[in-house]
Amino acid sequence: MFGSFAPPHRTATVVLIALAAVLAAAAAAAGIDENPPGAVLAALSGAALVTALAHHWRAPRRFLTFAAVCLGAVVALGAVGIGIDISVTSHYVRGPAASVLESAGSALVLAIAFVGVPAVLVGLVGGLATWLLGRRK
Repeated sequence: MFGSFAPPHRTATVVLIALAAVLAAAAAAAGIDENPPGAVLAALSGAALVTALAHHWRAPRRFLTFAAVCLGAVVALGAVGIGIDISVTSHYVRGPAASVLESAGSALVLAIAFVGVPAVLVGLVGGLATWLLGRRK
């Protein structure tokens, strides 16, 4: 990850992070609540951020391992989100803790949707692209 900030890759990393920030600001301006263009902009922002940290990899194995780890994290965090939702909606948790848990669950869902899923896709596409480029040489 820190190889992204090494001198040969620093410019591309900064450009991708700036692109992610611009896309996130556009998503916030458009709104992501029941607004497909805003949701797409937010997902693209997450993909640009993940790409900024992984663009310097040249081995398909790194990208595919990254995709597998991100997929596992998405599944595990999704299970935690479902547990939070069940505990809040079934009234197992009441009072101020319920609102805190509900907010945490919402933040978790947003992180999964706008960072986790694009990270899996970046890993898969990056693995395929580096594998195809490796075969051509």
